[in-house]
Amino acid sequence: MTASVLHKLRQFASLCRLRPFDTSTEGGRSKERLRRAGLTTVTSMLSRAIGLLTSLVSVPLTFRYLGTERYGIWMVLISIIAAMGFADLGIGNGLMNAISEAHGKDDRPLAREYVTSALGLMLCIAAVLAVVGTAAYPFLPWMRLFNVKSSAAAADGAKAFLILYASFVVNIPLGVISRAQSGLQKGYAAQMINAFGSVLSLGAMLLIIWLHGNLAWLVSASVVAGITTTLLNGWILFRDHPWLMPSADAFRRSSANKIFKLGLMFFVLQSTFAIAFTSDNIVIAQVLGAAAVATYAVPQKLFGMISVVVGMGITPLWPAYGEAVARGDSAWVRKTFFGSLWLTLAITVPSCTALALAGPWILRFFFGKSLSVPMSVLIVLAVWGIVNAVSTATSILLNGAGVLRPQTVLVVVTSLSNLALSILLTRRLGVVGVCLGSIITQLFITLPVYSVLIPRLFSRISMPRIENNPRGVTSLA
Repeated sequence: MTASVLHKLRQFASLCRLRPFDTSTEGGRSKERLRRAGLTTVTSMLSRAIGLLTSLVSVPLTFRYLGTERYGIWMVLISIIAAMGFADLGIGNGLMNAISEAHGKDDRPLAREYVTSALGLMLCIAAVLAVVGTAAYPFLPWMRLFNVKSSAAAADGAKAFLILYASFVVNIPLGVISRAQSGLQKGYAAQMINAFGSVLSLGAMLLIIWLHGNLAWLVSASVVAGITTTLLNGWILFRDHPWLMPSADAFRRSSANKIFKLGLMFFVLQSTFAIAFTSDNIVIAQVLGAAAVATYAVPQKLFGMISVVVGMGITPLWPAYGEAVARGDSAWVRKTFFGSLWLTLAITVPSCTALALAGPWILRFFFGKSLSVPMSVLIVLAVWGIVNAVSTATSILLNGAGVLRPQTVLVVVTSLSNLALSILLTRRLGVVGVCLGSIITQLFITLPVYSVLIPRLFSRISMPRIENNPRGVTSLA
């Protein structure tokens, strides 16, 4: 099995080259999809690594510079903004799917319609958020919100929030850039720019510290660096693809409606999943008490690292699936899906097993005797890691293929069942019950439904691929 995994990895490495493959042939298109997905995976890992390194430098520096209170305020603000991550109503993911479809049809005018229409929708959302934020800002109880006794610290926090919120609003329409790139299977460009942004943000914050600026200035340095790199990314995108540039005459209500409907389904999928499957700590706290949360939350973070790595490897296939489905390339979709499923299991099964066995030693090394985690918790987390990886690999295919309505119904049913079962099992079995609830709902609800949806998808796309383009345009590559 190890030799087979190494063979697959060598095949993957051979595709990670800068020079694109010839997309005029079916074989070339197949390799090019995998090449772009591979580059996105590699650059994503490098971007994460650079982001981690810059954090290791910036966190202690900013903590010492700001002090406990103001640094805590900054972290609270970041958490508030992060909680608003669904504010685009899923339109970004809807655009990515639409662009991958246009890519599969080699339809440049249609891609431009989608970008322009999505930009119009996101500008409307940004305008609404700007009005709401402006109206609410003077009335927010900042001292109570931050739970601080110093009015000066609360005032600094209020200014910092205004800056963070403004950047958040600005970044909503700018999100069109990275989503369009992802739809064209060029997410690696955005990842390289993100890495540069992390370094630029660190440099800007170091400059503010040297100039003895306050919290608001430090936040400004961070967000300006991010917006600057996003604009640079946009310049690169529209320089390489000038036909993608939004224009007023390219806006189409039909395209906007399509992206909006796709976005709403993605919004329901993501928000429902996030609420149900990230509520484990809340369930444990409510049923067993806050002291029991660490017994589950700490080892969960260890297994979560495996999920992050697997996610970075298979998520770039999302737009590739969409483009291949639009072309009717069922053979590539089938081969790639089962290959990704096999590779996911080849990584997660030994990794989760090893982590479960080594977990007691790892936890004892970092936390000593202050944290006692039963072996049963590590075992169920290992099983959950494997089951969740299979579910994720399958949902990536269904998302890319636009099979959203059945998934939306499924995730609502599964999430409600998971929450109810987790509460029941936690009361009876303790901490392991919350994870067992997730495993059972995935095994007996989600995966059986997926086993029906996948064959239906393969049957649907097993038809003559598109030979001619009704608009007579050239490839989007």
